[in-house]
Amino acid sequence: MSEQHKQNRELSTQERATYNALDPFAATTSRPWDLEVTSPTMRRIAIVWVVIVMAVHIFMALVVGVGYTGAAVTTIDKWAFIGVGIVISVVCYIGLSRPRVRANADGVEVRNFIGTRFYSWAVIYGLSFPKGSRMARLELPDFEFVPLWAFQAADRSTIVQKVDAFRRLEAQYMPKD
Repeated sequence: MSEQHKQNRELSTQERATYNALDPFAATTSRPWDLEVTSPTMRRIAIVWVVIVMAVHIFMALVVGVGYTGAAVTTIDKWAFIGVGIVISVVCYIGLSRPRVRANADGVEVRNFIGTRFYSWAVIYGLSFPKGSRMARLELPDFEFVPLWAFQAADRSTIVQKVDAFRRLEAQYMPKD
């Protein structure tokens, strides 16, 4: 095989699963995504959380210097409460609005609060949504699973369509054995 041909050939399913096991954070697909799922409920929770955090920090900035406690409270101390609130709000908003699931012919990319991981269809056993669970999960070998925070039960109006779309891709791309 020529060097040019080696660089341009597609990876087999087994090679993709092997590379994924060796480096789970590697991007092992270059194809466009057939499905992308995010949770509108998680986005709303993030916005509400930001409002609550900022309200508490602004309130604390206003009342920190009201009475004399023996400690000198300066204007910079009051602004520091707001600054800390902004930092906490940004981190929380990014974290809560981050979950996403994308799928294509090569596999499924799961992005939860911390980290993103790609799973090829060869290592996926399916999507399950246990009764009473808040979120779906991606079933993996050896009874392992990955929670899919993008598939929230609280997204009542759209969750059934999202799960059906994922299951259509599952039926199309998962190995039959």
